[in-house]
Amino acid sequence: MIRPLLAACVLAVDGGVTGAPDASTPLPPLSREDLEVVRQLELLENLDSAADLELLEELSSTR
Repeated sequence: MIRPLLAACVLAVDGGVTGAPDASTPLPPLSREDLEVVRQLELLENLDSAADLELLEELSSTR
């Protein structure tokens, strides 16, 4: 669930440009708003992982 949301957010942020940037060109620093989006996405990923772990624990305890 989170991965498609993350992909949609990334595409929205970079304008749909695909592929890795050229390593020789430095990336511009992220704005405060961009950093907040990155933090929130990382939090959502961690929550998703925790939910997966809880589900696995529940499934293993029912055996």
